[in-house]
Formats: sequence, C-alpha cells, structure tokens
Amino acid sequence: MEFIMDMVHHNPGEAPTETAFLNPVKLREYGYRAQVFKHINTAVDFSEYDPEIFPEGSEAKQWIDQFAEGIDAEIKRAKEAGLKVYYHIDLFVLPRILVERYQKEICDENGKISLRRDKTLEIHRALFDAMFRRFPDVDGLIIRVGETYLHDTPYHVGNGAVIYGDKEKEKQDFAFLLQFLREEVCVRHGRYLFFRAWDCFPDRFHADPEYYQEVCAQVEPHEKLLFSIKHTALDFWRRVKFNPCITLGKHRQIIEVQCQREYEGKGAYPMYVMDGVINTFEEYTSPRGLKDVAGHPLVCGIYTWSRGGGWEGPYLHNEFWCDLNTYVIAQYAQDPSRTEEEIFYTYTREHMGLEEEDGKKFRRLCLLACRAELLGRYVQAYDDIHLHQSIMPCGNWIRDDKLGGLNQLEEVFAALYQDGTLRETLVEKRQAVRIWEEIEELYHSIKFPDKELGEYIGVSVNYGAALFRIIYHGWAVMVEGYCGDHTGVYDIETLKIQLAAYDAAWEAYRRVGQQKDCATLFHGNYLNEPGLDESVNRYRDKI
Repeated sequence: MEFIMDMVHHNPGEAPTETAFLNPVKLREYGYRAQVFKHINTAVDFSEYDPEIFPEGSEAKQWIDQFAEGIDAEIKRAKEAGLKVYYHIDLFVLPRILVERYQKEICDENGKISLRRDKTLEIHRALFDAMFRRFPDVDGLIIRVGETYLHDTPYHVGNGAVIYGDKEKEKQDFAFLLQFLREEVCVRHGRYLFFRAWDCFPDRFHADPEYYQEVCAQVEPHEKLLFSIKHTALDFWRRVKFNPCITLGKHRQIIEVQCQREYEGKGAYPMYVMDGVINTFEEYTSPRGLKDVAGHPLVCGIYTWSRGGGWEGPYLHNEFWCDLNTYVIAQYAQDPSRTEEEIFYTYTREHMGLEEEDGKKFRRLCLLACRAELLGRYVQAYDDIHLHQSIMPCGNWIRDDKLGGLNQLEEVFAALYQDGTLRETLVEKRQAVRIWEEIEELYHSIKFPDKELGEYIGVSVNYGAALFRIIYHGWAVMVEGYCGDHTGVYDIETLKIQLAAYDAAWEAYRRVGQQKDCATLFHGNYLNEPGLDESVNRYRDKI
C-alpha cells in the first residue's frame, strides 16, 4: 500500500510513552513509510498575523519556541530514516489570547469558535501558511474534528469544528470544512490531507454509508485528499461490524488499526488481534476483514497506533504484544498477497527464534487468548440484541485499567434479567477462565530460545488468567446479588463461596503484579465512579 504510517499516541496530560516505536529506524525496518506526530498547530506563534498573541519574552512564547524545537528534532530524525512526516491536529484549537482578542469575530452566540465566520477561516489560512513555512519538511496533516485534546497545550483553547445535533446542518458543515481544507492544504500548499471521519456514532460520518457518501460527494477528489476510517464501525471493540464505509465513494482511504487495544488490556496480557483484523473476527455474522478490501482501488493505506489509545493504564514495562501486532499489520500492508498466518510465522521464527512446532503452539496460544477476551470481556446475549441501542458493547464496563460493576452494567443486567438470560452470562465468564487455564498449560509446553522473552510471555499469561478469574467471580457475585435484589431471596452459600473466591483471585493477581516486567494492574473502580469492587462489596452483608 502507498501509505503505511504509524503514530504513538501518548496519554493526554501524562509523560510521553517510553517505546521503541518512537525510533523511526525501527518503523522503517518493520515496513513503515511515514511517522505521525501531534499538535504541530500549537507550535505556531502567529507573529506575522498578530505579534501580541505570543509577545517576545513571555512564558507563553518560551513554551512555543521550546515546543517547536522538539518538533524540529522529531522531523529531522524521521527524515533521516527515510520516512515521510505527518501531523495529527484537532480543529479548532487556537491560542487562548487570540480567541479572546477576536471573540466577537470568530465565536458564535454560545462562545464557540465558529466554522461559518470569515475571520475563523482567515485565521486558519494564516495558521497553515505559518505552519508550513516554519516546518517545510512536513508532508501533510491528519485532521480530526469533534474532539479537542488540550491536556498538553497550556496556552490554547478549542472546540470541535462541526457541532453535532442537526444531521443536515452537520453534513453541510462537513462539506464546507472539507472544501476549505482541500483548497488550503492540498491545493495552495501541496500537502497531503487525511481527514479522519471518526465520531463514534453508528449514524454519522464515520460509520453510516449514506451520511458518508452524501458528505464526500460534495467535495471534488484530489490526489492528496484522503479519508481515514477505523476498520470497526464504532471504536476498537469486538462485537461491532466491519466499517461499511470502507471502499465507498470516490475518495481514496486509509484504514486505522490499533495495535495496543485500549479496551482489551493494552498488551498487559496476550493480545494478538491481527488474525481478526485481517481475516475476520469469529463473531462477525458477515465475515469481513482487511483482506477483503486490500485490493480495492480506493484503499491505499494503513494508519496504525503502535502504542497508545484510551487513558491511563495499564502501563507496560514490556511491549512485546504491541510489537507482534504492529509487525504483522505493517508487513501485511507492504504486501497484501501474503497471508496473515505466513507473516505471523515469520515473526515467531525471525524475532522469537521459535521452531516450527513451537511456533504453531504459540499461534494457538494467541488465538485462544483472543477468544478468552471475547467471552470474558463481552456479553453475547446482550450485544447481539441491544448493541444498536447503546452503541457500546456490554455497556463498555471495562475500559483502560478500570473494572466496572453494576453502575456501568445497569442496562445490561436489566435487559438480561428481563429476558431471563442473566445467569447464562456466567457460562461465558467461566469458559473464559477455562480457556486461560488451557493457555497456561500450553505456554509451559513451548520452548522459548530467548529465556527473558519466554519468561515475560509467561508473566503476561499469568496476568490474563488471574485477571479473568477476578472477572468471573465478580460477575458470579453480581449476578446472584442482582437476582436476590429482585426476588428478595439470596443464595447465601453461593455468595459466600464466590466472595471468598473473588478475594483470593485479587490476592493472586497482586502476586502476579510483583513479577519482573509485569504491567501495572487493573483497578476495581471505574474512572471516578464505583466499579466492580463496590458492586461486590454491597453483598457482603448478606452472608
């Protein structure tokens, strides 16, 4: 594929991720042709447009200059490795002082920067002019609207360029914005523009074929204007369909793939997903993967996040599972005539030193872990029927390193209790634990020539098995407690057994966390809300 690009998505507001994937030489070795960075728009000081925005000698100007020097360095390293360089930016993000000074001319009645104000467009013309003049080696931009991350940009403010609400107005605004960006970025400056359709709605730009085509039809194609679309119709979850907008319309596309799945452990435990991404995931009723679209004339690239996505932990001390995913997808993009399985075995042979039989065992380990994830993290009885109502599989009850409970699963439990299928969910969770036990046994049968790597893979296997035991016993308590809440009768013996097992599972999990290179652990709370621990603890007084 023409475009094979990678970005490390650092956690917003936190220290940069320490990873080998910031090294452009490694990316080049894996088959990448471009490296993606972020926030170049916040390194523009607007000195020619209005020198008082960042006056000389101010703390803000010092921050801008230092940030720009860092951008110079990362561009230089990537170019020396032979990579193209693209920058991911959010619209609209502008200096706070600039917005305050020109508020009446650029903001709407709600104080939001407005796409439909002439001054807004004028300022962004000046932004692009200054950006490409200051950083002439940048090959293009990846532009996102809808979300504006300001955690690492202390002197800027912003809001989405398109306000969601009225669908017809949204479509008109997207088309207007795209026409403006096409002219400014592609035509005037001759740079590539990858417009991210991402929005996490099933009936909007990113995942609705009619909406997508209606917007794109209003924008004249250009060789340097492409659309960036996730391979999943929603976020990087299981039990959501392959994105139906891929291959539609008349504009070229690149496909986004996450190599450190934020909803599935982030690589803290075995997490190989490229069999599903490339071939198809087992739960798809209409099997479809990248191999089904890789030869289409509109599909011309892959955009991966080797590291990052989501928020906070788990934090890795060994990025092996991310490395495996990243290698396979990059090699596949280089030559889609090769099968995913062939590339996988190239990795096990050349990067792990495994003999053929051990390579086959390791592949089985990876595929089993993928199935255990599906059974332990998701809820088929709910997702198959109710997903269209909530857009998030099983209420998104686990995310990042947070284990949710009844607060997050309220709609799920209510629907399944009403259907009479709530207790059946424990079959999935128990089966996930049994698969992890099979994985543990399989791991011990594999001969790893690299002793240190083999030991870490063992740690990650132990991590996954211990975590999903917590999940199973936590669900067993919640299901029994929830049923008791509604019938007034609690199975005391079951609660007693499962509460003891839950506590023992946490103890075992914490012991795993003390092993060398183990990732940081999940928590029994959910963001700033009560999570699994609180839901389990509320039934302790029943025994």
